[in-house]
Amino acid sequence: MKISLLLLSTILLTGAIKVNAQGCVAVRQMGGVTAISPSGSYNLGKGEVQMGVNYRYFHSWRHFIGTDEQPDRQKTGGGHDASGNDRGNAVNIYSHAIDFNFSYGLTNRLQLNLTLPWVHNERSQVLRQTAPAADTFRYSVYAKGIGDIRLSANYWLFNPAKAGKGNIAVGLGVKLPTGNYAATDNKVPQADGTKKDFVIMDQAIQPGDGGLGVSVEVQAFRQVYKSIYAFANGYYLFNPRESNGTYKSAPTIVKDKEGNVLGTMTGYNVYASPDQYFARAGFLTSVLKDKSLSFSLAGRWEGIPAYDAFGGQRAYRRPGYVMAIESGISYRIGNHGISLFVPYNFVKNRIQSAADIAQQDLQNSVITDPSQKVHVQGDAAFADYSITIGYTYRFVKHAKMSTHKTLPTY
Repeated sequence: MKISLLLLSTILLTGAIKVNAQGCVAVRQMGGVTAISPSGSYNLGKGEVQMGVNYRYFHSWRHFIGTDEQPDRQKTGGGHDASGNDRGNAVNIYSHAIDFNFSYGLTNRLQLNLTLPWVHNERSQVLRQTAPAADTFRYSVYAKGIGDIRLSANYWLFNPAKAGKGNIAVGLGVKLPTGNYAATDNKVPQADGTKKDFVIMDQAIQPGDGGLGVSVEVQAFRQVYKSIYAFANGYYLFNPRESNGTYKSAPTIVKDKEGNVLGTMTGYNVYASPDQYFARAGFLTSVLKDKSLSFSLAGRWEGIPAYDAFGGQRAYRRPGYVMAIESGISYRIGNHGISLFVPYNFVKNRIQSAADIAQQDLQNSVITDPSQKVHVQGDAAFADYSITIGYTYRFVKHAKMSTHKTLPTY
């Protein structure tokens, strides 16, 4: 039972903050910090330290408006083939992220966490040139560097020494704006055939979002049968800053069907510092004689909303969410733990943004016939799945090492 409890606490306390980017819907990588201990209980013991590293990868390329896929954009390669056939213009994003995680048990119920992320992102896209000769081709731009550092604390509501079959933890954290939110790349091809330096990269691949955020978390678990446990966790990041001041493009000029100017969308051409959220629930069990190998299966829901809970709303974002089935496997030997988690996204939804709604309202303000009113909604590229590989090492007091087993971790 203790082994399952320990891995369960790991999944709970890492899952709530292990939010993955999904492509153009720029959910920031927030990292993960474990809360486990080889002390035989599911909490991090007083004075104990754990260090770990996680690597995560995804490739987004499927474009959606709402939940409707846009297959015409998702043809191989992009541009045109030798016969002049259109090969699509899907945006491809390749994301690599490494998190360095540190945890310290201030008491047997209160844990302090620090996550230092590093990212390397690529955005591959198609350019249709007008000079020197009309042509289309695919090219890539890059953004890399330190992401937004996160500090947090988690507290178990019930004494872990007595609450062996179930418990609830609450958490509070702060996200620091340490990641570059205005990263540039050089020699970026332009439509007129030239190349331009210091081009600001798209919001989807920026290492940071520029906001000072506050997060709230909750985790819970309950034994349902022998070594089988049910668990659930949730997370919300409040990012009050309206925008980070990085310009996406010139303001959009909105016109009616006759070409008359209705207004200019000022503010929505600057990148937002958006809120983000995450929820997860599932089951876990351990196998083998020493219960060192564990499996988990969970459902996930994560994304960014169209509007922040606090702060201004006049900024650009690609809001949306994914729903996924996540499978996980973890193994521990001694104080070492390794894990693999793979969520598969079965629902992808690019919802209307604040900019979409503002433009839609402006266009519909001059339309009197309800049947002629327009619907404005942008698209976004999503990944089918992501892969997270983790390694941890636990530093414990020698007295505990002699009397307790070591357990699987993530």
